[in-house]
Amino acid sequence: MSVPPASRPSFELTSPHVAWRYEGLGRLIGRLALLPIAVPFVVSTIGVVLSEVLDDSSLDSVAFGALLFIPLGVLVAFGLALVSALLSTTAFGRKRLVRVVAGAAGLRLTLGAVERSIPRDEIRSGMVVSEPRVRVELHLRGGRVLEVQVARAKEGARLLAAPGIGPAERRVEVSLGGVNRELVAGCVGMPVFMGLWLFALGAISRPLFSHAWLPMVWLVLTLASTWLLRRAVRRTRVVVGSDGVRVERPFSSVWIPYTELTAVQIRGDRILLSHRRSEAAVALGTGEDLTDALAERIREAHACAVGSEAPRGAEALERRGRDLAAWRDELRKLIAAGDYRATTLSPEDVLHTLDDADSPPDRRIGAALLLRIAGYPEARDRIRVAAEATADDALRAALEHAAEEEVDDAALARALRRA
Repeated sequence: MSVPPASRPSFELTSPHVAWRYEGLGRLIGRLALLPIAVPFVVSTIGVVLSEVLDDSSLDSVAFGALLFIPLGVLVAFGLALVSALLSTTAFGRKRLVRVVAGAAGLRLTLGAVERSIPRDEIRSGMVVSEPRVRVELHLRGGRVLEVQVARAKEGARLLAAPGIGPAERRVEVSLGGVNRELVAGCVGMPVFMGLWLFALGAISRPLFSHAWLPMVWLVLTLASTWLLRRAVRRTRVVVGSDGVRVERPFSSVWIPYTELTAVQIRGDRILLSHRRSEAAVALGTGEDLTDALAERIREAHACAVGSEAPRGAEALERRGRDLAAWRDELRKLIAAGDYRATTLSPEDVLHTLDDADSPPDRRIGAALLLRIAGYPEARDRIRVAAEATADDALRAALEHAAEEEVDDAALARALRRA
């Protein structure tokens, strides 16, 4: 069971280098990179269609003029892609000594007389990275990444543990592969597909675009092909939670609960995850700088998930096929006069079940609902911590609904059907 945030000791260190990366801004610019190509293309297509429909030849010149902007748009798109990659991969910051204090409230950075605080709620996840230098990467809301250089990996682990963002409290999301691969595919693919589909349509229609719907077909085919190409080269996303690992590839997803994970091995710059569902291990091409860090994070989370035996009577928290209203009524019967005397479960047992990654999802959700029904003082905070730690999106959504003061039965029911 995870330690309540208020009871964790603070941790202080002096870092020789604190820097910032702006992945969120980089992603935003990356999403906009194709607009300089797509907008002239769409305008040109609409111009051709309107020219045919309205029988107005003057619109042909508008369509042709818009096409002339596409080569310039390609250059602008590549420029935006470079800016996106720079913001996503480059850490900005001078090498100066910074005092870092980590605690239950978050982080406090002090440089001379300048002090900056980062609330714990702003920190989404964190991980210790050992290459090319030992550092802690803290991912904040809004897509910002704070890099704090540390002397040793153990020091980095203590920095994560103090505000409660270690393997047992917060999940971590890692994207594998080059950040600009998808952008380059779009910038190159769109003009190439424009030419290919133009040639293909011209081969079946003489004169070219003799019907108003043909330009629209050209537009749709080009955009769809570009989207598929970008999707095919999308980076693999790995989510490491307190209950398992989720690997999201461009067109598939693999969920490996820790109860089925048997080994985490490193082969060069790849991580092999062996599990009981298949003889073939799940291979992750990580790159040299992330291999050791990601493998260690998975091992730590796996070790934390190996909990003690489930409390006696914990199965009473499970749904057992009942509808949501009946389930909640049965949970209310587990408490009498506002306490837990009607069952062998104590508040500590329910908290243990909520945090236990080995427990079935509906049992953990039942524990969360019981804590809310019983009015446990720290119920909302404890449920949110459990939700933030899981890599199972369905379970996470259900726990987040259970943490609300007024539980939305319909939304919770939908989440439970997915769990």
